[in-house]
Amino acid sequence: MRRLLCIGAFLAFCCGCATTVVREEPNNVAMAEALLAGVKGTVVQSVSGAWKDEAFAAECVLKGDGNRFTAVLLAPQMRLATLTIEKPHTIRWERAPQLPSSLDPEYVIFDLALVTLPTPQLAKALGKDFRVEETSDGKRRSIVDVKRGELQSVRQVLPDGDVYFRNARYGYEFTVKTVSHED
Repeated sequence: MRRLLCIGAFLAFCCGCATTVVREEPNNVAMAEALLAGVKGTVVQSVSGAWKDEAFAAECVLKGDGNRFTAVLLAPQMRLATLTIEKPHTIRWERAPQLPSSLDPEYVIFDLALVTLPTPQLAKALGKDFRVEETSDGKRRSIVDVKRGELQSVRQVLPDGDVYFRNARYGYEFTVKTVSHED
């Protein structure tokens, strides 16, 4: 199962969003609710990273108002995927038809929450299946999968304010740079 960072595959396929999935009840309601509550305003980010030997780059636009959260993944001159979460618990996922079906909206929600949410909100949304460990300065945090007893991911705020994320379980990493933020 490839997660959000199959964006590398996104870039290989130049097409608009055509496949739509709608779920009335996400697998992790707490994570969806945390994103709804945690993202306010509009944030534009550039994302660059690697999965296996593939490098990728994309733009991500996050928009939230407490009742609706939208994440749009873009490559130059094209929309790659759109994720929308609306209250009470509806997820709408539109993706390019050539993208792997394993790029599930639940994985995208999970990665977005790991990267964007403050640690207390994230820990609450993850629940007892994960342990969140954070350095005293808040610059680095690790997520441990308690059931598997293994590191799931690492998120680190870099000196320039960019955010580095590594998914240890699935072997991808990326850096997020906030381009603009409007409340």
